[in-house]
Amino acid sequence: MPTPDPQALVSEQVAALCTEAGLGAILDGIGEGFYAVDRDWRIILFNNEAARYFGCEADRMVGRKLWELFPNARDTALGRLFEETMASRATIRSETESVIFGSRWLAYRLFPLGDGMGIVFRDVTVQKQAEAQRDLLIKELEHRVKNILSTVQSIASQTFRLGGVDPAIQRGFDARLVTLSNITAMLTEKDWDSAEIHEVIRGTVRPHNDPERKRFTIEGPELRLGPKSAVAFSMAVHELCTNAIKYGALSVPGGHIDLRWHAADGRFGLIWRERGGPAVTAPERKGFGSRMIERALAMQLSGKVTIDYQPLGVVCTIDAPLAAMRDERA
Repeated sequence: MPTPDPQALVSEQVAALCTEAGLGAILDGIGEGFYAVDRDWRIILFNNEAARYFGCEADRMVGRKLWELFPNARDTALGRLFEETMASRATIRSETESVIFGSRWLAYRLFPLGDGMGIVFRDVTVQKQAEAQRDLLIKELEHRVKNILSTVQSIASQTFRLGGVDPAIQRGFDARLVTLSNITAMLTEKDWDSAEIHEVIRGTVRPHNDPERKRFTIEGPELRLGPKSAVAFSMAVHELCTNAIKYGALSVPGGHIDLRWHAADGRFGLIWRERGGPAVTAPERKGFGSRMIERALAMQLSGKVTIDYQPLGVVCTIDAPLAAMRDERA
């Protein structure tokens, strides 16, 4: 018995798929609505999912012109896009509200097919409704967080005032709340998923920067920070800025801060380096900000954070696992 030729077998299988029955099986098996039109807008293919969506049997659709079946659809944004795609022979992907069923949303793909066009679509109404609900909840969450922080600020202000606390302490507390509010708002916009490190740093230093003098040099690769790490990191940068304003590079017009980081081999490294400020001496007692940076930030990042009071300017270094920066734990 002769051995079957593998190439011949493949050719037979391809030929079987190219039959009307084979093509029908493919179109009905893709799991999405599909139909195709020729250059005269006559429907030449119409799968079962499309028939189910439009509520019409495929046999009744094939051979009829699209704009005769749906005359009101032609003079819509989607109808005009159909005609533009037919003319340009481009492939288009997008989402739009259905022009046939106004309460439904479709994700679709238009592409050249022969001298006509193919249309693949699926109903994404449930996803769109879920996104709308999520956006509503996020706005409500942001509103409530702002109210809570405002309440905390009000209570703290009264407590500080009645307790005869140094006004400078109250100003420092208020500034920390503003920083916390800003990073919270940023994360809320990102669905509390992550925040890009450039956004976090630039957002935190913005109140202390002078665009004309360019007080900061900020350089490093893109990196997504997990929400917990983003909050801790933002608060730490705020404290470094506060110390620089009081005693360091930001306390004089010519001072400058270099803030650079790198990420490689599973590690994250950052250096905050001040220059051009007053001569630096190590403090006899570290304040809240320094302790927060070296202890709380190091704990959150599962890494090491050091502040070195060099004569030419403060240098803060951070070394941590990249996984921790993303809020991932082994």
